[in-house]
Amino acid sequence: MSLKTIKYIVAIGLLILIHFFLYNSEHIKKIDYKFYDISNIFFNQIEDSKSPSYSVVVDIDENSLHQLGQWPWPRIIDAQLIDSVSSMNPSAIGINILFSERDRVSPIALEDFYKKYYKLNIHIADMPSEFRDNDKLLSMTLLASRATVATYFHNSPYTSSHCQNLSYRDNMFSEVNTELNAPALLCNYEPIQNSVENFGFINAWEDSDGILRRVPLFMEYKERIFPSFALATLLNSDKNVKIDTDTSSILIDSFKQNPKVFSAIDILNGKVPREAIEGKIVVIGSSVVGLNPTYTISNNKTISNSMIHALVADSILSNNTVSQPIKYKKINIILSLLFSILITMLFIKRLHIQIVALFLMVISISILSLYYSYANGLYISIGYFWTPVVYVFLLLVLYYSIKINREKQEQEKILIIQSKLASMGEMIALIAHQWRQPLSSINGVVINIDVDHRKKILNTEVLDKHLNQIENTTAYLSKTINDFTDFFSKNKKSEAFYMRDIIRQTKDLTVISSYKNIEITYNEKEEIRIIGYSSELIQSLLILLNNAIYACQKNLQNINQGKIMINAYKEKDYVFIIVEDNGGGIEKKNIKKIFNPYFTTKDKENGTGLGLYILKLIVEESMYGKIFVDNGKEGVIFTIQIPSKN
Repeated sequence: MSLKTIKYIVAIGLLILIHFFLYNSEHIKKIDYKFYDISNIFFNQIEDSKSPSYSVVVDIDENSLHQLGQWPWPRIIDAQLIDSVSSMNPSAIGINILFSERDRVSPIALEDFYKKYYKLNIHIADMPSEFRDNDKLLSMTLLASRATVATYFHNSPYTSSHCQNLSYRDNMFSEVNTELNAPALLCNYEPIQNSVENFGFINAWEDSDGILRRVPLFMEYKERIFPSFALATLLNSDKNVKIDTDTSSILIDSFKQNPKVFSAIDILNGKVPREAIEGKIVVIGSSVVGLNPTYTISNNKTISNSMIHALVADSILSNNTVSQPIKYKKINIILSLLFSILITMLFIKRLHIQIVALFLMVISISILSLYYSYANGLYISIGYFWTPVVYVFLLLVLYYSIKINREKQEQEKILIIQSKLASMGEMIALIAHQWRQPLSSINGVVINIDVDHRKKILNTEVLDKHLNQIENTTAYLSKTINDFTDFFSKNKKSEAFYMRDIIRQTKDLTVISSYKNIEITYNEKEEIRIIGYSSELIQSLLILLNNAIYACQKNLQNINQGKIMINAYKEKDYVFIIVEDNGGGIEKKNIKKIFNPYFTTKDKENGTGLGLYILKLIVEESMYGKIFVDNGKEGVIFTIQIPSKN
């Protein structure tokens, strides 16, 4: 198996792990929630989804409580409210209130209370029989109005015995499959619960980001399927309501216009016209904090539990429901994996244009699919496709950015080495030129020693004189070799050195000795000590000095005498080195280009266009400094700024 094949296998394995991790994470769910919110906004902007409202809410609000007293009201008032609504001929009534205990202010309950605890007999025999028991009165009202009552699934281990045996209309939803399973059921006080045929659970809960987007339609309890409160109320209105039994929950349209709300006290006082209620699904509940839960929906509005169920009823009746089948999450994560593998292969081959084209095509397909499915009542969980793709793409961009940067650094190192090798050729020729005279001098001294020896006049004093000449000359030769080897040393160990020594070594490495009418002068206000890489500073200065020598030599007919001035000074933690010449300067149109690779104003024999580019690399990347260029009165001025400690 080749190394390339192994790399492909490892890449695919990593992609599988990323997708598996994301699919099981809460993070992808939250992103998918936002995709749905955006889809909801987008669809409502391009579609006029205003539909007639089939529901109204009768709200036991603060004003109702203020006039009729604190909650819970005596159930005779509840019965009166239901009877008042029923008299307006609604399509169906849903009571979003749990009557889980006996009414303690019912006359018959008070009679039992005082007899049990205070041994007092309170006679209620004179009261009409229908007013003696509020719970019985409420039960009769519920039966007469064919109202739907509320139940609630919870996690408490306790469920009343009469609640445990509940089933909905001979278990008519036995073929429904739902993932929602409840351990316990809270229902109404037994006489009330037994008086009604229709009931449904009022449970609704937020997603993990605190926003309510979906409402369950079915839940399972003790292997029996129960409908939601909204669905049960609708079935009480029209038994032929079409429900997709494969859909266990529906998504809320946050931008749909809310059904109208009427205050309970206005209903009791006859202030609501009959036509406002007639033929409507009526949900009776409360929006008062503490009596009924409230929820934040994706448009950042807060609505009551009763309003949630009214919206669900409206959505079903207007055939405007949106469901989110689980299968699309699995389909999208698989498609995302395949697309990510394809993108990775294209990245490896560096087919960037194809990647952009592929992304544009898939984005277009995603938008069209999302729109078409949403229009047909489905949200296809597009977040499960794009979330892993985006993460994989960002990882690929990061990886290849690092890789390209490393390749660039390697290329820059090669260019620097090539620059040094080019300088080597120049300096070998320079050393050969510099060594001719010293070697001739040594040869002459040796000849003089031989002549004096033959003449027998080679005494100690004459021999010492000749040997001193040889020693001084060989010391010069040794110095040029040291300068040469220091420049090409690969040792990157930081060391302390003095600026004047660097200038001397650099000057000796230049071709200045070949030009009698060009001089280099160095001035420093104080002795400057630097801790850093001396060979790199020498190479930087060598590039500048050789360029300055070339410029002065080319401009000699105009200036007669070439001058190159080096000034150095220390300011705070930085050393500034200024190299100025009188070679005529740089044209304004070229001054911003001179650090670009392969840009040169020299002829092909004298320039490659890499010198100043490499200079900039060395100063900025290796010495962590800066370089500036400007034209002076007679020539160009280069300023190198480097830290005094590197």
